Amino acid sequence: MLGRMIKIELYRALHGMSLKISLLIGALLAVEHFIMRVLPFLQYKFGGYHPDLGFTSVANVQSQWMAGLNNAENNVYMYIVFLLVTLPYAGSFYLDKKNGVMKNVVTRGNKRYFLIAKSVASYITGGIAAVFPLALNLMLTCTVFPVIRYDWTSMINSQGLFVKTALENYILYCVLYMTLIFIFGGLVAGISLSVSLYADNIFVTLSMPFLICIVSSRVLAYSKNAFIRGLGMIRVFDMGQSGPANIPAYIALFVILLVLGYLFFIIKGEKKDVL
Repeated sequence: MLGRMIKIELYRALHGMSLKISLLIGALLAVEHFIMRVLPFLQYKFGGYHPDLGFTSVANVQSQWMAGLNNAENNVYMYIVFLLVTLPYAGSFYLDKKNGVMKNVVTRGNKRYFLIAKSVASYITGGIAAVFPLALNLMLTCTVFPVIRYDWTSMINSQGLFVKTALENYILYCVLYMTLIFIFGGLVAGISLSVSLYADNIFVTLSMPFLICIVSSRVLAYSKNAFIRGLGMIRVFDMGQSGPANIPAYIALFVILLVLGYLFFIIKGEKKDVL
C-alpha cells in the first residue's frame, strides 16, 4: 500500500506543471549565464596563458561556470533556490486538502502512508529543482572550456568540503557537492509541508522556506561563533565555498530541517484533523 501511494505521488510530482515551471526558471538562469558570461569570454580563452610562467593557465570550467567564481547569476541562484525547491510539489498537500483529494485518498487508505508518500515526492522533486540549474550550466560550460586539474585563481576555500577532490578531479567534486545540495534542497521543501498543516494560503506555504532561510542566514552571519554562522542555509548552496565549511553545523542543520520538516509533518499531520 505504501509503495503504491509513493508511486502515485511521484508520478503526480514528476509529471506536474509546477516541476516544469521550476526547472524552466532554473534553466533560464543557467542558459542566461552561459550566453552572457561564458560565450563572450571565448575570445579571451588563452588570454591568461603564458608558456614561460608556470602559475598561469587557459580559461577553464572552474573559473567560468556559474558556480565557479563569484558572479551575479550564482548570487541569484543562492536566493531563488529556496523557491525553486518548494514550487514543484511542496504545496501539493495544501492543494489536496483544499480540493478534497486528500479526504478521498485517506478515507480509502492509510493516512500515515499518504503523508509519507507526499514527503518522498516533495523531497525528490525539491532536490532535482535545486541541482538542475547547476548541472545544466556545468554541462554547457564543459562544451566550450576545458576542465583542468587545478586553477589556483579559482580554488574553493582551503577549509571547504571535498578540497582534495576539487584539486584532483573537479567534475567529481561537482558531483559530490551537488549531491549535498540535492540532500538539503529536498529537506528545505519539507518546511513547506509542515507550514501547510496550518497555513490557509498557498503563497504562504511556498514562500515561508524562502523567508526562513534567507532571514536566518543573514542574522546568523553576524555571529562571532563559527558553528552558528555555519547554520546559515545560503552557505550550503555556495559551491564556490567562499568561506570555510563547518561540518558539525551542517550535521545539525540536517537534523533540524529533517525534524521540523518531514518528521513534524508526518507525526503532527497524522494526529491533526486536516480533512
